[in-house]
Amino acid sequence: MANEPTPPRSTLAERLTIPVERRWLHAIAGVVWTGVGVLCIAYAVMWIAPEALPEQLVLVVAGLVVAALFARFVFVGIVRKNIARIEEGPGRASAFAFQGWKSYLVAASMIVLGITLRHSPIPKPYLVPVYAGVGVALFLTSLLYHRQLVRAFRADAAARADRSGD
Repeated sequence: MANEPTPPRSTLAERLTIPVERRWLHAIAGVVWTGVGVLCIAYAVMWIAPEALPEQLVLVVAGLVVAALFARFVFVGIVRKNIARIEEGPGRASAFAFQGWKSYLVAASMIVLGITLRHSPIPKPYLVPVYAGVGVALFLTSLLYHRQLVRAFRADAAARADRSGD
């Protein structure tokens, strides 16, 4: 049975599936969330640089307030649901299964909103609190995925040590 060939993948979804171990879904999610957070922060830094120091301070404080609100009331809930779903899922899953389909809708909405804001006539300094806030919130909540990845590796190491000690 183990030597039977894998049947060819017929549908587009099956052909796009890249199976990975469950723990790597935490890594993928963490890297994606960290990367997008850093990108948003980079835009905010670029837009805030020409401003005078007093305006910079006001924009940074506003960004931190937005970050706290987004992290607490939006992203922590999404990350916790995604981590629970990953942990309850199969040992191997598609690399795209690091978040549920609703999270993909939220991400797509945020991308469209971000592009719309960047190309709008709104002065860039006014966008700093939103971009900095969302960026910091994404970065901080990505650490929950990274922490879960470390836990998965520690659990695997402990299980291997238990098996080798028997």
